[in-house]
Amino acid sequence: MLYAFLKMLMRITVRMFFHSIVIRNKDLIPEKGPLLVLANHPSTFMDPIVVATILDRKVFFLGKGELFKSKFAKWLLPKFNVIPVYRKQDDPSQMSKNEETFIKCYDHLENNGAILMFPEGISITERKLHPIKTGAARIVLGAEARNNFQLGVHIVNIGLNYADPHRFNRDLFINIHKPIRVDDYKEEFEKDSFEGAKNLTAEITRQLENLIIAIEDDKTDQLVNAIETLYKSNLSEERGIGKNQKDAEFIITKNIIESVNYFIQHDANRVETIRLQIQSYFYRLNDLGLNDSDIAPKNKNKSFFGNAFAAILIILLGAPFYLYGLINNFLPFEIPGWIAGKISKKTEFRGAIGMVGGMFTFLIFYTVQIVLVWKFTHLQWLTMGYAISLPLSGLFAYWYYSTVKLYRTKWMLMMLFYKKSVLISGLITEREQIIAEFDKAKNEYAHLVANRK
Repeated sequence: MLYAFLKMLMRITVRMFFHSIVIRNKDLIPEKGPLLVLANHPSTFMDPIVVATILDRKVFFLGKGELFKSKFAKWLLPKFNVIPVYRKQDDPSQMSKNEETFIKCYDHLENNGAILMFPEGISITERKLHPIKTGAARIVLGAEARNNFQLGVHIVNIGLNYADPHRFNRDLFINIHKPIRVDDYKEEFEKDSFEGAKNLTAEITRQLENLIIAIEDDKTDQLVNAIETLYKSNLSEERGIGKNQKDAEFIITKNIIESVNYFIQHDANRVETIRLQIQSYFYRLNDLGLNDSDIAPKNKNKSFFGNAFAAILIILLGAPFYLYGLINNFLPFEIPGWIAGKISKKTEFRGAIGMVGGMFTFLIFYTVQIVLVWKFTHLQWLTMGYAISLPLSGLFAYWYYSTVKLYRTKWMLMMLFYKKSVLISGLITEREQIIAEFDKAKNEYAHLVANRK
Protein backbone atom coordinates (compact mmCIF):
# COMPACT_ATOMS: atom_id res chain seq x y z
CA MET A 1 0.00 0.00 0.00
CA LEU A 2 2.75 2.44 1.01
CA TYR A 3 4.86 1.38 -1.99
CA ALA A 4 1.96 1.92 -4.41
CA PHE A 5 1.16 5.34 -2.95
CA LEU A 6 4.77 6.52 -3.10
CA LYS A 7 5.16 5.15 -6.63
CA MET A 8 2.20 7.24 -7.73
CA LEU A 9 3.71 10.36 -6.10
CA MET A 10 7.09 9.61 -7.64
CA ARG A 11 5.59 9.25 -11.11
CA ILE A 12 4.06 12.70 -10.81
CA THR A 13 7.31 14.11 -9.38
CA VAL A 14 9.48 12.63 -12.14
CA ARG A 15 7.15 13.99 -14.83
CA MET A 16 7.26 17.44 -13.23
CA PHE A 17 11.04 17.44 -12.66
CA PHE A 18 12.05 16.69 -16.25
CA HIS A 19 11.22 18.87 -19.23
CA SER A 20 10.62 15.78 -21.36
CA ILE A 21 10.93 12.02 -20.92
CA VAL A 22 11.22 9.91 -24.06
CA ILE A 23 11.16 6.11 -23.64
CA ARG A 24 12.32 3.90 -26.50
CA ASN A 25 11.14 0.27 -26.68
CA LYS A 26 9.16 0.19 -23.43
CA ASP A 27 6.99 -2.53 -24.99
CA LEU A 28 10.01 -4.88 -24.81
CA ILE A 29 9.78 -5.09 -21.00
CA PRO A 30 8.02 -8.35 -20.01
CA GLU A 31 4.81 -7.66 -18.10
CA LYS A 32 5.05 -10.89 -16.12
CA GLY A 33 7.51 -13.61 -15.25
CA PRO A 34 10.87 -13.46 -13.44
CA LEU A 35 12.81 -10.38 -14.50
CA LEU A 36 16.13 -8.72 -13.72
CA VAL A 37 16.32 -5.08 -14.80
CA LEU A 38 19.80 -3.58 -15.16
CA ALA A 39 20.69 0.06 -15.80
CA ASN A 40 23.63 2.41 -15.83
CA HIS A 41 24.02 4.53 -12.71
CA PRO A 42 24.87 8.22 -13.27
CA SER A 43 22.69 9.76 -10.55
CA THR A 44 22.52 7.80 -7.26
CA PHE A 45 18.97 7.22 -6.05
CA MET A 46 17.36 9.23 -8.86
CA ASP A 47 18.10 6.26 -11.15
CA PRO A 48 16.05 3.63 -9.24
CA ILE A 49 13.18 6.11 -8.90
CA VAL A 50 13.13 6.82 -12.63
CA VAL A 51 13.33 3.14 -13.62
CA ALA A 52 10.73 2.04 -11.05
CA THR A 53 8.25 4.65 -12.29
CA ILE A 54 8.40 3.40 -15.90
CA LEU A 55 7.89 -0.25 -14.90
CA ASP A 56 4.25 -1.33 -14.81
CA ARG A 57 4.94 -3.91 -12.13
CA LYS A 58 6.19 -4.06 -8.57
CA VAL A 59 9.97 -4.05 -8.38
CA PHE A 60 12.52 -4.95 -5.69
CA PHE A 61 15.81 -3.09 -5.48
CA LEU A 62 19.33 -4.16 -4.60
CA GLY A 63 20.82 -1.42 -2.41
CA LYS A 64 24.19 -0.93 -0.73
CA GLY A 65 24.47 -2.81 2.55
CA GLU A 66 25.89 0.27 4.29
CA LEU A 67 22.44 1.87 3.98
CA PHE A 68 21.13 -0.71 6.46
CA LYS A 69 23.38 0.23 9.38
CA SER A 70 20.78 1.83 11.64
CA LYS A 71 17.83 -0.01 13.21
CA PHE A 72 15.46 2.45 11.58
CA ALA A 73 16.92 1.75 8.12
CA LYS A 74 16.72 -2.01 8.72
CA TRP A 75 13.02 -1.55 9.51
CA LEU A 76 12.17 0.99 6.80
CA LEU A 77 14.10 -0.05 3.67
CA PRO A 78 12.56 -3.54 3.35
CA LYS A 79 9.15 -1.83 3.29
CA PHE A 80 10.32 -0.11 0.12
CA ASN A 81 11.41 -3.48 -1.33
CA VAL A 82 15.13 -2.82 -0.86
CA ILE A 83 17.37 -5.89 -0.52
CA PRO A 84 20.89 -5.25 0.87
CA VAL A 85 23.94 -6.21 -1.16
CA TYR A 86 27.41 -5.89 0.34
CA ARG A 87 30.43 -4.51 -1.49
CA LYS A 88 34.05 -5.32 -0.74
CA GLN A 89 35.07 -1.65 -0.88
CA ASP A 90 32.55 -0.76 1.85
CA ASP A 91 33.34 -3.52 4.36
CA PRO A 92 35.07 -6.79 3.37
CA SER A 93 33.86 -8.47 6.57
CA GLN A 94 30.23 -8.17 5.41
CA MET A 95 30.74 -9.99 2.11
CA SER A 96 29.59 -13.31 3.56
CA LYS A 97 26.10 -11.85 3.95
CA ASN A 98 25.72 -11.79 0.15
CA GLU A 99 24.89 -15.49 0.25
CA GLU A 100 21.66 -14.56 2.03
CA THR A 101 21.09 -11.76 -0.53
CA PHE A 102 21.44 -14.24 -3.41
CA ILE A 103 18.94 -16.62 -1.80
CA LYS A 104 16.42 -13.78 -1.38
CA CYS A 105 16.86 -12.93 -5.04
CA TYR A 106 16.41 -16.57 -6.06
CA ASP A 107 13.20 -16.76 -4.02
CA HIS A 108 11.89 -13.55 -5.51
CA LEU A 109 12.59 -14.62 -9.09
CA GLU A 110 10.99 -18.00 -8.42
CA ASN A 111 7.84 -16.08 -7.43
CA ASN A 112 7.88 -14.30 -10.83
CA GLY A 113 9.19 -11.10 -9.26
CA ALA A 114 11.15 -8.24 -10.79
CA ILE A 115 14.48 -7.05 -9.41
CA LEU A 116 16.33 -3.85 -10.29
CA MET A 117 20.06 -3.45 -9.83
CA PHE A 118 22.90 -1.28 -11.10
CA PRO A 119 25.76 -3.60 -12.10
CA GLU A 120 28.44 -0.89 -12.25
CA GLY A 121 28.34 -0.85 -8.43
CA ILE A 122 29.19 2.86 -8.42
CA SER A 123 27.38 6.09 -9.26
CA ILE A 124 29.30 8.88 -11.00
CA THR A 125 27.81 11.46 -13.36
CA GLU A 126 29.91 10.80 -16.42
CA ARG A 127 29.17 9.80 -20.00
CA LYS A 128 30.93 6.56 -19.31
CA LEU A 129 30.10 2.97 -18.44
CA HIS A 130 32.16 1.68 -15.54
CA PRO A 131 33.20 -2.00 -15.42
CA ILE A 132 30.19 -4.28 -14.98
CA LYS A 133 30.39 -6.62 -12.00
CA THR A 134 29.48 -10.29 -12.42
CA GLY A 135 26.95 -10.25 -9.56
CA ALA A 136 23.93 -9.73 -11.82
CA ALA A 137 24.89 -12.67 -14.04
CA ARG A 138 25.59 -14.92 -11.05
CA ILE A 139 22.19 -14.12 -9.51
CA VAL A 140 20.13 -15.04 -12.57
CA LEU A 141 22.25 -18.03 -13.52
CA GLY A 142 22.12 -19.26 -9.92
CA ALA A 143 18.33 -18.90 -9.87
CA GLU A 144 17.99 -20.80 -13.16
CA ALA A 145 20.43 -23.52 -12.05
CA ARG A 146 18.40 -24.01 -8.85
CA ASN A 147 15.40 -24.66 -11.10
CA ASN A 148 17.10 -26.75 -13.80
CA PHE A 149 16.92 -23.76 -16.18
CA GLN A 150 13.12 -23.98 -16.34
CA LEU A 151 12.46 -20.64 -14.58
CA GLY A 152 12.39 -18.43 -17.67
CA VAL A 153 14.31 -15.45 -16.26
CA HIS A 154 14.81 -12.48 -18.58
CA ILE A 155 17.29 -9.62 -18.27
CA VAL A 156 16.29 -6.20 -19.57
CA ASN A 157 19.03 -3.59 -19.92
CA ILE A 158 18.04 0.07 -19.67
CA GLY A 159 20.16 3.07 -20.65
CA LEU A 160 19.51 6.31 -18.76
CA ASN A 161 20.60 9.30 -20.84
CA TYR A 162 20.12 12.53 -18.87
CA ALA A 163 20.72 15.95 -20.40
CA ASP A 164 21.56 16.96 -16.82
CA PRO A 165 20.19 14.91 -13.90
CA HIS A 166 21.02 17.62 -11.36
CA ARG A 167 19.01 20.47 -12.82
CA PHE A 168 15.28 21.03 -13.07
CA ASN A 169 13.49 21.04 -16.46
CA ARG A 170 16.06 19.05 -18.46
CA ASP A 171 15.46 16.16 -20.88
CA LEU A 172 15.70 12.43 -20.25
CA PHE A 173 16.00 9.73 -22.90
CA ILE A 174 15.43 6.16 -21.68
CA ASN A 175 16.73 3.49 -24.05
CA ILE A 176 15.61 -0.13 -23.61
CA HIS A 177 17.15 -3.23 -25.20
CA LYS A 178 15.54 -6.49 -26.25
CA PRO A 179 15.53 -8.91 -23.27
CA ILE A 180 18.24 -11.51 -22.77
CA ARG A 181 17.00 -15.06 -22.18
CA VAL A 182 19.13 -16.43 -19.36
CA ASP A 183 18.48 -20.06 -20.38
CA ASP A 184 20.47 -19.33 -23.57
CA TYR A 185 23.55 -19.57 -21.35
CA LYS A 186 22.63 -22.96 -19.88
CA GLU A 187 25.25 -25.03 -21.74
CA GLU A 188 28.05 -22.53 -21.08
CA PHE A 189 27.15 -22.34 -17.39
CA GLU A 190 26.94 -26.11 -16.94
CA LYS A 191 30.33 -26.59 -18.61
CA ASP A 192 32.01 -23.80 -16.61
CA SER A 193 29.94 -21.64 -14.23
CA PHE A 194 32.65 -18.96 -14.08
CA GLU A 195 32.93 -18.74 -17.87
CA GLY A 196 29.14 -18.71 -18.25
CA ALA A 197 28.79 -15.77 -15.84
CA LYS A 198 31.69 -14.00 -17.56
CA ASN A 199 30.11 -14.34 -21.02
CA LEU A 200 26.69 -13.21 -19.81
CA THR A 201 28.33 -10.20 -18.14
CA ALA A 202 30.09 -9.40 -21.42
CA GLU A 203 26.73 -9.38 -23.23
CA ILE A 204 25.22 -7.14 -20.54
CA THR A 205 28.17 -4.76 -20.96
CA ARG A 206 27.80 -4.73 -24.75
CA GLN A 207 24.09 -3.93 -24.55
CA LEU A 208 24.49 -1.17 -21.95
CA GLU A 209 27.26 0.44 -23.99
CA ASN A 210 24.90 0.55 -26.98
CA LEU A 211 22.11 2.06 -24.88
CA ILE A 212 24.03 5.05 -23.51
CA ILE A 213 26.53 7.66 -24.60
CA ALA A 214 29.74 6.06 -23.35
CA ILE A 215 33.02 7.91 -23.83
CA GLU A 216 36.03 6.49 -22.02
CA ASP A 217 38.38 9.46 -22.36
CA ASP A 218 37.50 12.76 -20.62
CA LYS A 219 39.37 14.80 -23.22
CA THR A 220 37.39 13.15 -26.00
CA ASP A 221 34.17 13.73 -24.06
CA GLN A 222 34.92 17.46 -23.86
CA LEU A 223 35.54 17.58 -27.61
CA VAL A 224 32.36 15.65 -28.41
CA ASN A 225 30.38 17.93 -26.09
CA ALA A 226 31.75 21.00 -27.89
CA ILE A 227 30.89 19.51 -31.29
CA GLU A 228 27.36 18.77 -30.06
CA THR A 229 26.99 22.38 -28.89
CA LEU A 230 28.21 23.83 -32.17
CA TYR A 231 27.04 21.33 -34.75
CA LYS A 232 24.31 19.00 -33.50
CA SER A 233 21.49 21.36 -34.47
CA ASN A 234 22.94 21.53 -38.01
CA LEU A 235 22.94 17.74 -38.26
CA SER A 236 19.42 17.51 -36.82
CA GLU A 237 18.11 20.08 -39.29
CA GLU A 238 19.90 18.35 -42.16
CA ARG A 239 18.23 15.05 -41.28
CA GLY A 240 14.83 16.59 -40.54
CA ILE A 241 14.93 15.63 -36.86
CA GLY A 242 12.52 17.43 -34.51
CA LYS A 243 13.25 18.56 -30.95
CA ASN A 244 11.41 15.63 -29.34
CA GLN A 245 13.03 12.90 -31.44
CA LYS A 246 15.51 11.99 -28.72
CA ASP A 247 16.23 8.55 -30.17
CA ALA A 248 17.37 10.18 -33.43
CA GLU A 249 19.45 12.76 -31.51
CA PHE A 250 21.01 9.87 -29.59
CA ILE A 251 22.11 8.28 -32.87
CA ILE A 252 23.61 11.59 -34.01
CA THR A 253 25.73 11.76 -30.86
CA LYS A 254 26.82 8.14 -31.38
CA ASN A 255 27.85 9.03 -34.94
CA ILE A 256 29.80 12.05 -33.71
CA ILE A 257 31.68 9.84 -31.24
CA GLU A 258 32.49 7.27 -33.92
CA SER A 259 33.82 9.92 -36.31
CA VAL A 260 35.85 11.66 -33.58
CA ASN A 261 37.42 8.36 -32.54
CA TYR A 262 38.24 7.60 -36.17
CA PHE A 263 40.03 10.92 -36.73
CA ILE A 264 41.84 10.65 -33.38
CA GLN A 265 43.29 7.33 -34.56
CA HIS A 266 44.04 8.35 -38.15
CA ASP A 267 44.66 12.11 -38.07
CA ALA A 268 45.48 13.16 -34.50
CA ASN A 269 47.15 16.42 -35.54
CA ARG A 270 44.02 17.55 -37.35
CA VAL A 271 41.88 16.74 -34.31
CA GLU A 272 44.22 18.70 -32.05
CA THR A 273 44.09 21.71 -34.39
CA ILE A 274 40.28 21.66 -34.32
CA ARG A 275 40.32 21.23 -30.55
CA LEU A 276 42.49 24.35 -30.15
CA GLN A 277 40.23 26.33 -32.51
CA ILE A 278 37.19 25.33 -30.46
CA GLN A 279 38.91 26.22 -27.18
CA SER A 280 39.90 29.65 -28.50
CA TYR A 281 36.34 30.27 -29.70
CA PHE A 282 34.74 29.33 -26.38
CA TYR A 283 37.31 31.30 -24.34
CA ARG A 284 36.47 34.44 -26.33
CA LEU A 285 32.74 33.76 -25.90
CA ASN A 286 33.18 33.42 -22.13
CA ASP A 287 35.14 36.67 -21.97
CA LEU A 288 32.12 38.44 -23.45
CA GLY A 289 29.66 36.58 -21.23
CA LEU A 290 28.02 34.85 -24.21
CA ASN A 291 26.94 31.34 -25.15
CA ASP A 292 27.26 29.78 -28.58
CA SER A 293 23.47 29.92 -29.02
CA ASP A 294 23.64 33.72 -28.75
CA ILE A 295 25.53 34.10 -32.02
CA ALA A 296 24.27 31.03 -33.88
CA PRO A 297 22.92 31.92 -37.36
CA LYS A 298 19.30 31.47 -36.29
CA ASN A 299 19.75 34.17 -33.62
CA LYS A 300 22.23 36.72 -34.92
CA ASN A 301 19.82 38.46 -37.29
CA LYS A 302 16.96 38.72 -34.82
CA SER A 303 15.91 42.06 -33.38
CA PHE A 304 15.95 42.97 -29.70
CA PHE A 305 13.01 40.78 -28.70
CA GLY A 306 12.32 39.19 -32.08
CA ASN A 307 8.92 40.83 -31.75
CA ALA A 308 9.34 43.80 -29.41
CA PHE A 309 5.65 44.52 -28.94
CA ALA A 310 4.79 40.91 -28.02
CA ALA A 311 7.77 40.77 -25.64
CA ILE A 312 6.72 43.95 -23.82
CA LEU A 313 3.19 42.57 -23.45
CA ILE A 314 4.56 39.34 -21.98
CA ILE A 315 6.71 41.20 -19.49
CA LEU A 316 4.07 43.71 -18.39
CA LEU A 317 0.96 41.52 -18.42
CA GLY A 318 2.76 38.48 -17.07
CA ALA A 319 4.38 40.28 -14.11
CA PRO A 320 1.38 40.01 -11.70
CA PHE A 321 0.93 36.30 -12.46
CA TYR A 322 4.68 35.79 -12.05
CA LEU A 323 4.62 37.47 -8.61
CA TYR A 324 1.63 35.33 -7.59
CA GLY A 325 3.40 32.16 -8.67
CA LEU A 326 6.66 33.26 -7.06
CA ILE A 327 5.05 34.00 -3.69
CA ASN A 328 3.24 30.66 -3.63
CA ASN A 329 6.06 28.46 -4.94
CA PHE A 330 9.40 30.08 -4.07
CA LEU A 331 10.06 28.32 -0.75
CA PRO A 332 9.04 24.77 -1.75
CA PHE A 333 11.08 25.18 -4.95
CA GLU A 334 14.23 26.58 -3.32
CA ILE A 335 14.37 24.61 -0.06
CA PRO A 336 15.19 21.19 -1.68
CA GLY A 337 18.21 22.68 -3.48
CA TRP A 338 19.41 24.29 -0.26
CA ILE A 339 18.99 20.99 1.61
CA ALA A 340 20.82 19.09 -1.15
CA GLY A 341 23.79 21.45 -0.80
CA LYS A 342 23.87 20.95 2.96
CA ILE A 343 23.45 17.18 2.93
CA SER A 344 26.00 16.29 0.26
CA LYS A 345 28.84 17.95 -1.60
CA LYS A 346 28.78 15.19 -4.23
CA THR A 347 27.26 16.26 -7.52
CA GLU A 348 25.65 12.84 -8.03
CA PHE A 349 23.31 13.41 -5.07
CA ARG A 350 22.17 16.97 -5.84
CA GLY A 351 19.46 16.28 -8.42
CA ALA A 352 18.10 13.23 -6.62
CA ILE A 353 17.85 15.00 -3.26
CA GLY A 354 16.35 18.04 -4.94
CA MET A 355 13.74 16.00 -6.81
CA VAL A 356 12.65 13.86 -3.86
CA GLY A 357 12.90 16.78 -1.45
CA GLY A 358 10.76 18.84 -3.81
CA MET A 359 8.07 16.18 -3.76
CA PHE A 360 7.78 16.53 0.01
CA THR A 361 8.19 20.32 0.26
CA PHE A 362 5.55 20.99 -2.40
CA LEU A 363 3.21 18.43 -0.82
CA ILE A 364 3.64 19.99 2.64
CA PHE A 365 3.51 23.65 1.55
CA TYR A 366 0.57 23.16 -0.78
CA THR A 367 -1.38 21.27 1.89
CA VAL A 368 -0.76 23.96 4.51
CA GLN A 369 -1.60 26.77 2.09
CA ILE A 370 -4.83 25.14 0.92
CA VAL A 371 -5.92 24.40 4.51
CA LEU A 372 -5.26 28.01 5.52
CA VAL A 373 -7.31 29.38 2.61
CA TRP A 374 -10.19 27.08 3.57
CA LYS A 375 -9.90 27.99 7.25
CA PHE A 376 -10.03 31.74 6.62
CA THR A 377 -12.61 31.79 3.80
CA HIS A 378 -14.73 28.61 4.12
CA LEU A 379 -15.44 29.07 0.41
CA GLN A 380 -15.23 25.77 -1.43
CA TRP A 381 -14.97 27.32 -4.91
CA LEU A 382 -12.18 29.67 -3.82
CA THR A 383 -10.23 26.91 -2.08
CA MET A 384 -10.49 24.59 -5.06
CA GLY A 385 -9.51 27.37 -7.46
CA TYR A 386 -6.55 28.27 -5.26
CA ALA A 387 -5.44 24.62 -5.12
CA ILE A 388 -5.55 24.33 -8.93
CA SER A 389 -3.69 27.62 -9.32
CA LEU A 390 -0.70 26.57 -7.20
CA PRO A 391 1.10 24.22 -9.63
CA LEU A 392 -0.07 26.18 -12.69
CA SER A 393 1.24 29.47 -11.32
CA GLY A 394 4.50 27.79 -10.31
CA LEU A 395 5.08 26.53 -13.84
CA PHE A 396 4.18 29.93 -15.25
CA ALA A 397 6.59 31.67 -12.86
CA TYR A 398 9.42 29.40 -13.98
CA TRP A 399 8.57 29.99 -17.67
CA TYR A 400 8.28 33.75 -17.15
CA TYR A 401 11.63 33.93 -15.33
CA SER A 402 13.34 31.93 -18.09
CA THR A 403 11.73 34.08 -20.81
CA VAL A 404 12.70 37.40 -19.22
CA LYS A 405 16.21 36.07 -18.71
CA LEU A 406 16.34 35.22 -22.42
CA TYR A 407 15.16 38.73 -23.34
CA ARG A 408 17.82 40.21 -21.08
CA THR A 409 20.50 38.12 -22.83
CA LYS A 410 19.27 39.35 -26.20
CA TRP A 411 19.43 42.94 -24.97
CA MET A 412 23.01 42.45 -23.79
CA LEU A 413 23.89 40.84 -27.12
CA MET A 414 22.41 43.76 -29.03
CA MET A 415 24.49 46.17 -26.95
CA LEU A 416 27.60 44.10 -27.61
CA PHE A 417 26.93 44.12 -31.34
CA TYR A 418 26.67 47.89 -31.13
CA LYS A 419 29.73 48.47 -28.93
CA LYS A 420 32.01 45.61 -30.02
CA SER A 421 30.87 44.82 -33.53
CA VAL A 422 34.40 43.88 -34.65
CA LEU A 423 34.77 41.32 -31.84
CA ILE A 424 31.34 39.82 -32.47
CA SER A 425 31.93 39.69 -36.23
CA GLY A 426 35.26 37.97 -35.56
CA LEU A 427 33.53 35.36 -33.38
CA ILE A 428 30.91 34.73 -36.04
CA THR A 429 33.63 34.26 -38.65
CA GLU A 430 35.56 31.96 -36.32
CA ARG A 431 32.44 29.90 -35.73
CA GLU A 432 31.76 29.64 -39.46
CA GLN A 433 35.31 28.40 -40.03
CA ILE A 434 34.89 25.70 -37.36
CA ILE A 435 31.54 24.63 -38.84
CA ALA A 436 33.14 24.47 -42.31
CA GLU A 437 35.83 22.16 -40.91
CA PHE A 438 33.11 19.99 -39.33
CA ASP A 439 31.30 19.80 -42.68
CA LYS A 440 34.49 18.76 -44.42
CA ALA A 441 35.29 16.07 -41.83
CA LYS A 442 31.68 14.80 -41.91
CA ASN A 443 31.75 14.40 -45.68
CA GLU A 444 35.10 12.62 -45.57
CA TYR A 445 33.89 10.21 -42.89
CA ALA A 446 30.59 9.57 -44.72
CA HIS A 447 32.55 8.79 -47.91
CA LEU A 448 34.77 6.41 -45.95
CA VAL A 449 31.80 4.59 -44.40
CA ALA A 450 30.09 4.32 -47.81
CA ASN A 451 33.25 2.76 -49.32
CA ARG A 452 33.42 0.24 -46.48
CA LYS A 453 29.96 -0.96 -47.43
